[in-house]
Amino acid sequence: MKLHRFLVTLLAATCTTFAQLPLTANAQELPDRTVRLVVPFAAGGGVDALARPFAIELGKALQRTVVVENKASTTGQIGTAEVAKSPADGTTLVISSAAFGTTPSFVPKLPYDIFKDFEPVTILAATPQVLVAPVGFKANSFAEVLAMARSNGQVNVALPGSSGIQRLATELLISTAQIQVTKVPYKGAGAAFTDLIAGRVDVMFDNPGSSMVHVNSGRLKVLASTGSKRLLTLPQVPTVAETYPGFEALNWFIVAAPAGTPPAILDRLNEASAQALRSDAMRQVLERDGLQPLANSRTQAQQFLRSEFNKWDRIVRDKQLTAD
Repeated sequence: MKLHRFLVTLLAATCTTFAQLPLTANAQELPDRTVRLVVPFAAGGGVDALARPFAIELGKALQRTVVVENKASTTGQIGTAEVAKSPADGTTLVISSAAFGTTPSFVPKLPYDIFKDFEPVTILAATPQVLVAPVGFKANSFAEVLAMARSNGQVNVALPGSSGIQRLATELLISTAQIQVTKVPYKGAGAAFTDLIAGRVDVMFDNPGSSMVHVNSGRLKVLASTGSKRLLTLPQVPTVAETYPGFEALNWFIVAAPAGTPPAILDRLNEASAQALRSDAMRQVLERDGLQPLANSRTQAQQFLRSEFNKWDRIVRDKQLTAD
């Protein structure tokens, strides 16, 4: 009788377990509905330019419709906060730039925590910055810019934003090279480019994707880049690291989901993102904008985010920078 009761109990437990398995599996599947890819910046910017072709290819990989929604604000807070509060089911994602990791240092009282309220899906791509100047600027090399700054020759540096990687690259160069420059702030890259091309400011760090159109048209020249190696598309242009070993300033693009999203869904999104980046359409976009594809693992993305945050947070705090 004892054996009989044991077998009955075991059978009941086994049936209960198998009955629960499909529910658990279904609960971790990506819901069969449209995926929202939130861009926390205005349409037409660098993040938006990457997000739109990526959404098409991600949709193919997921077999879902993926729509891009712009929720614009200067530092990306509005759209990012909205995603943080969205259902953690994989159908609402944020795609952002390095501002995702640097904004918390400039704005301590954000309505979200990038480490507690988000799960990184992947770092899609990264790109060094380029130091560009008007073609008529008298310095024709990075070394000459440094020499001008050290000889009390006034060097004006445009800052296309108060908390982005362009400003941080400028601050890192000032600290590393121990130079003095005049910083000229702008609300965006558009106005900064207008003054740079006109020669009203001297140099500016910017993404290759938006700068090279002006370089190729003969209005700007490139003096340096900020990666650990020279850009394949600009092999003749030296890196800042060739003068100051270890110097690196990258803009990067992250896809993240709300915290609490099931690991199985995050894994599927990660795999689909990598598949999307391997498409011919995305390869063309990456080459066009000078982006280096990464599509790293979720663990690597988390480690990368933490490393970048720590690096730039130290500079913001040491120099007491604020988002003006």
